[in-house]
Amino acid sequence: MKIQRLIGNGAPLLAALFFAPQVAHAYFEDLCVSTKDRKIVACVEPRAACAKTPSEGKACPVQLEQAVKQIAAPVPARSMIHSDATYFLAQALGYRADVAYWIVAYNEVADYTQYAPIDQCGVQASASNSGQSYITAKFNGFQRINNTTDGPLYHYVLPFSPNGAGTDVHGAGGIQAVYPFHFPAPGYPLVIDDVYEGSLSNLRQWAMQPDEEPGLLCAAGLTVPNGASNFSGRTCRTGITVQGTVPVITQSQNGVQVSFNSGPKILDNSNGDVSYRELGQWLKDKSRTTGVLWKDPAMPPVPVQLARIGLYIHSMQDTASHSTYCGDDAPSPPGGTDVGSYMKLDGNNLQLIFGATCATAPHIAGHTEETATGDAPLPLRNYSALNMTLNELIIFGNTVAKARGWIVNPDLLPPDVVGGKNAMGQSAADLQARLVGTITQGQQWTRGEVYKSGLVTLPLQELSTLIRLHVMNAALMSYSDYVQKQTTAPGRFTPFELMPGNAKNPQDTSACFK
Repeated sequence: MKIQRLIGNGAPLLAALFFAPQVAHAYFEDLCVSTKDRKIVACVEPRAACAKTPSEGKACPVQLEQAVKQIAAPVPARSMIHSDATYFLAQALGYRADVAYWIVAYNEVADYTQYAPIDQCGVQASASNSGQSYITAKFNGFQRINNTTDGPLYHYVLPFSPNGAGTDVHGAGGIQAVYPFHFPAPGYPLVIDDVYEGSLSNLRQWAMQPDEEPGLLCAAGLTVPNGASNFSGRTCRTGITVQGTVPVITQSQNGVQVSFNSGPKILDNSNGDVSYRELGQWLKDKSRTTGVLWKDPAMPPVPVQLARIGLYIHSMQDTASHSTYCGDDAPSPPGGTDVGSYMKLDGNNLQLIFGATCATAPHIAGHTEETATGDAPLPLRNYSALNMTLNELIIFGNTVAKARGWIVNPDLLPPDVVGGKNAMGQSAADLQARLVGTITQGQQWTRGEVYKSGLVTLPLQELSTLIRLHVMNAALMSYSDYVQKQTTAPGRFTPFELMPGNAKNPQDTSACFK
């Protein structure tokens, strides 16, 4: 399906960008800035760059080296799934552009500790250029490589196994990370599982809190017991040592040691432990960030609710994204070698058990498959993650954002995710089909479904890294024009906006940070 047909009347620029000849690029974090010439490039080279093409689920040494470098010492970069796609979905639901931006900015903090955007010219925002007000506060408690906190668990999201063997969280009777919260039945949104998907559910309840109070967020999500749940109590559990090893090489016990203590979530430990309860104050501290809601006449500091939902959406997306290569790794039958992925309580210890596919090589290989697929659809986990993102933004929009004036196009926001329609007659499912994609083969929730991409996901198939960005920008603006024509009161419609540092014309440098 051509992307202009998805929009309606089409857009010549969009068509020209999407169907122009390109060179294949792979995905780890889609958009990186070259240290040589500041151009936007692929962060990890495609499989074609390997001296020997790796087998399925493997990464060659060149890819592995580039990915590890990006994790350990990142160059300016971002993920188009965590950022651009999420930003598009938020505005498509009526969110104001500055609100949508800060949600994705704090989504990216989970990877980088501090997010400074890059513009379409390859310039990163800094304290000395015009992008300075778009930089987040800096904190490392959610960072994927901070193994002295529970940071890795916001990326490698492990299910909890009540029986301690992992057999109750995998397979037909257990949860499936590729579909966050949809299992066990009746599942999302009727029941948010807080037994098996405990860490994620603890983060979710914190993110959906409507006021600015600190709320409750616990290391690994672990609370005092509440019935069958170890993640939904009224206070954080203390006195538990949490530890495990993330494998580097498949079928090896050697890897990165993760070790921390249970209790209230640590926001930052770069200079002593700082509690998550300080997040709101850090966002108001101008020595840490000058970020504001620039479309609000009062220009207040970024509200803590936006940082919380951004951090949660990141982990929810990673739950689905990492399902194939870690999260849904089940223990091998007796005699096998794969221990599977889960966590279990053993006395005063919470043991983190990472399966063979969590190892660096298959994990990175999985990320190289997530964008730049050309004519082929994206992996199922992408569609699942973005469908869930749309749903959670609808819920947050109705329970938190609307009352605070953060929904600027209320006609676009459905009232719920169970069939209610917005003023344009669209339900959550209708918007998922249009924006994320439709199933063309297989049955939903079976792991066998194949999607045809929608408006947000089709640009992600683009092979060229830079053109992928321009196609996404063009799709966003074309959809804005289309929606405005469909609304009952076009004069009251607020057009969508590109992220700071981007322009409708790919050759226009006036929007770039100076």
